[in-house]
Amino acid sequence: MASSQRQLRAMLRKNWLLKIRHPFATLAEILLPTIVMLSLIAIRTRVDTQIHPAQAYVRKGMLVEVGNSEVSASFDSFLKLLLNRHEYLAFAPDTNQTRKMLDVLSLRYPLLQMVATIYKDESILETYIRSDLYGIHDSTSNISNPKIRGAIVFHEYGPQVFDYSIRLNHTWAFSGFPDVKTIMDVNGPYLNDLELGVSIAPTLQYSFSGFLTLQQVMDALIISVAKQDVNYSAINYQVDGSFQLLGSEVRLTSSEFIPANIRIVPFPTREYTDDEFESLVKAVMGVLYLLGFLFPISRLVSYSVFEKVGLQGSVR
Repeated sequence: MASSQRQLRAMLRKNWLLKIRHPFATLAEILLPTIVMLSLIAIRTRVDTQIHPAQAYVRKGMLVEVGNSEVSASFDSFLKLLLNRHEYLAFAPDTNQTRKMLDVLSLRYPLLQMVATIYKDESILETYIRSDLYGIHDSTSNISNPKIRGAIVFHEYGPQVFDYSIRLNHTWAFSGFPDVKTIMDVNGPYLNDLELGVSIAPTLQYSFSGFLTLQQVMDALIISVAKQDVNYSAINYQVDGSFQLLGSEVRLTSSEFIPANIRIVPFPTREYTDDEFESLVKAVMGVLYLLGFLFPISRLVSYSVFEKVGLQGSVR
């Protein structure tokens, strides 16, 4: 024990002598980290920190009339667009509930019968879209494969639970981001970006693409049927465009079928702090720390190596 203490005192004395014999290097070890820290403190005291209160964005220019505006076209306009472009709206899976649902929608929207196609299940739909035969029209070989603009895939039917997905045929491209006429990329590098304030781009993306219109029509049908506590098999179709539930006097008209004045607005922004210090130093923080601590750490490592070499020499 006494030998270890004497060895420790001897090493500390030797290191102290090395420090005082190289005053400039020792001073640099102390001053470099201190200068870096003082510089950051000085910058921090010079910049402003602004607290933004919670803010809502319910004002003109932020509201999107779903299915009733230039931004979000009606379902009739959506079907006409499909008919003019020779594109189709796919439904899956091929079940009695899906076909009855199409019959109900066709009473209100007759064009749907001309642009709707049904697939056995979602996997068959995906296989067709990814195949080389997708969208090929060859009159000589009597081949006519439709282009799919969108798809509504049911995963679970009612009467109390409805689970479905809306899938649109859009190709994501990084050029021109954000393109409000394409669906936003849900897997790309822009997903987790922090945006201060409000961005109307995501709302416009879902509006121009027809996503909100399709969701409005499907949700309206589901709510109208589910609130009667029945399923599609209990629907009696009427010639005048309405439908009546079997065993009930309730008659659902078009005004009840599609709710009016559905509007989309951006979510309000929560209270947040805008710290300019972080935005100023984030580009040079790594360099400052490297310059400030590289020399002291390198000296510390070199001393440790010299001590280890010296101990090994003394043992031998």
